[in-house]
Amino acid sequence: MLFSENSLNKKITALCQCLQPWHARFPEHIDDIRNLEKAFAAKLERLASEELRLSIGIMGQVKAGKSSFLNALLFEGRPVLPEAATPKTANLTRISYGDKPMLTVEYYSPQEWASIKTAAANPGEHAEARVGRDLLKMVASHGVDVDAVLALGNQRIAADDISGLMDKLNDYVGENGRHTAVVKSTQIELPLEELKGFDVVDTPGMNDPVPSRTQKTREYMAQCDVVFFLSRCSQFLDQSDMDLLAGQLPGNGVKRMVLVAGQFDGAVSDDGYDRDSLADTEKNIKTRLMRRAENEMEKLAAQKGDSHIATLLRGLKTPIFASTYAHSFASQNEASWGKGMQHMHGQLQEMADSTWDGYRFTPQDWERIGNFEALKIAYNTARADKKTLLQAQREGLMPETHAELQARLQKLIEAVEHRAEQLNKGDIKAIENNLRACEGRILGISSRLSEVIDKARLQADTVFRTLKSQLEPEVDKSAKLKARTGTETQKSSYEVSTSSWYKPWSWGDKETIHYTTSSSYEYIAASDAIEKLVNYGNETAASLQREFNSIVNLATLRADLKRSLINELNTGNEGFNPADFRATLEGTLSRLKLPELRLEPGDMSRAISANFSGEVRSEQKMAALREALQQSLRTVLSNLLSAFKTSVDELRNQLALASDSLGNELAKDLQKELAQLKKAFADKEQELQVYAEILDVSQKALKE
Repeated sequence: MLFSENSLNKKITALCQCLQPWHARFPEHIDDIRNLEKAFAAKLERLASEELRLSIGIMGQVKAGKSSFLNALLFEGRPVLPEAATPKTANLTRISYGDKPMLTVEYYSPQEWASIKTAAANPGEHAEARVGRDLLKMVASHGVDVDAVLALGNQRIAADDISGLMDKLNDYVGENGRHTAVVKSTQIELPLEELKGFDVVDTPGMNDPVPSRTQKTREYMAQCDVVFFLSRCSQFLDQSDMDLLAGQLPGNGVKRMVLVAGQFDGAVSDDGYDRDSLADTEKNIKTRLMRRAENEMEKLAAQKGDSHIATLLRGLKTPIFASTYAHSFASQNEASWGKGMQHMHGQLQEMADSTWDGYRFTPQDWERIGNFEALKIAYNTARADKKTLLQAQREGLMPETHAELQARLQKLIEAVEHRAEQLNKGDIKAIENNLRACEGRILGISSRLSEVIDKARLQADTVFRTLKSQLEPEVDKSAKLKARTGTETQKSSYEVSTSSWYKPWSWGDKETIHYTTSSSYEYIAASDAIEKLVNYGNETAASLQREFNSIVNLATLRADLKRSLINELNTGNEGFNPADFRATLEGTLSRLKLPELRLEPGDMSRAISANFSGEVRSEQKMAALREALQQSLRTVLSNLLSAFKTSVDELRNQLALASDSLGNELAKDLQKELAQLKKAFADKEQELQVYAEILDVSQKALKE
């Protein structure tokens, strides 16, 4: 280890010790420096380890297919990692080498579980409260003694082989595992040679509503060397993906990124009906999504400025298109396919039959759509570059940490200087008057906030009407079912005499002649109707989800609220400066919770499958099937639009509640700020001396 690294580590540790007595005055800024100390120490420990491992992280939203991706990449398709289908079951899972199969489970601490219970008790449908309630229901349904389990802290569970470990793992990370609800993270150790020297981590999905799991993920991401980011082709790089990339990638540390456009098979199924061939379908999807990758990554990189992360993001403009299902279609026996795979295979083949004149997918098609060779190359290249990547980590560690330390010190210095200026240039009476002016303006803030609320509501209503007008014609389009032609073979027979006049004993003998005839008939496949219904529901849900996310952009809404708030507080009076309380106001707004859209089409096929199956031949029944499909499509659309509207109403209601309660919250926070200022003014000279000491320590550290 370089001496300079030791020196920087000692410097940050000493700085934190010096700042600790003043933590109560500037807790947020001093905590930022303490967190940097912890992260730097962890990196130093990792880089000093005799068995230095390259850390490869898998990022993406819930249902992005991360577990399936890892199962295919590491375990030849075996379902070692259970699929976590909902946010409540998503936790961080680390996979590494071990002499024997071993599962290490980290449970929530009692304090973390208490926070989950508190969140569950809150009214409303925001994610943290909803997931908290789900977790409590899970432990109740399984009869788990939560206190006894949490008291274990960590638990190590051995298995005889990988299959045995899989059986145990389901109980702790499976969607309905007995202990899943109380597990924060897991580590799997396997005796696989290819894992030696590497850690592979399956991270939770987007916007994990459990804060302790989020913190665990952030701690891991700060140590990560390589990131594979998975985004579903059907909702490629949507707002949730971009928020995840913006929020969870650390400012430094990650040295390589790979963007994977996953579930390519689903995109082929959705898009194929509008194309003339498989080749046209693949070309259209790739052209469209690559254009989106280029635009979105450039926008995100621009936000990161001239940084290493910005360079990495700009390198993601050419994603790897892949499908674990298609890879399995090409490489696994059909008997090993799960229900989801069987359904997708049938859906794709039926689409090709009806749309591409009976085209049959070939093994080469599946291999190309799966594209796992490209993924393996990217993965193995990262493994092969282990030494180079870790060297880059070592070389970048000190300058990156030093730069981050300076940025955090500068923020602390600015906060201290602002407080000192308040004490030097003002007096407590003036500040009290300023605060009373703030409070007086806060009483009328509802009208300002209602402007923001009305803007969001009007935008949502406009989008709702536009989408409704666009989606309703799609019902008629999707309701069109092509009749297929089938061939029916019928067996018939007739008798002929075999008697001869010159053979009296044969008189009356007969022989039966058998023959077959073929006839054509038209029919509609009930599976076609179900497929159209499922496709329409999924596509419509995805479209509504994208539009809702464009309206409910948390950062934009908070910025609008903040701008409206500052405008309302700004009286134009020279003696009144709302900036005195800007940090307080921003802190209050940061606690604002907003709802998220949950659209689940549900079991759409039941209305058809309950009454129709196989080939529907008669004109009457075909007409009935078409009518049933159209009615089902309209029901799906109605349900999804209703869910969309409900979510928009929930947004409006929550913003309205914020409008009513924000004044009280601001008043409380301002009073707390005033109390701190009064304490400072009570012994002004001593307080200024403390500020001078903080500035002296911080500025010296900044110059070193």
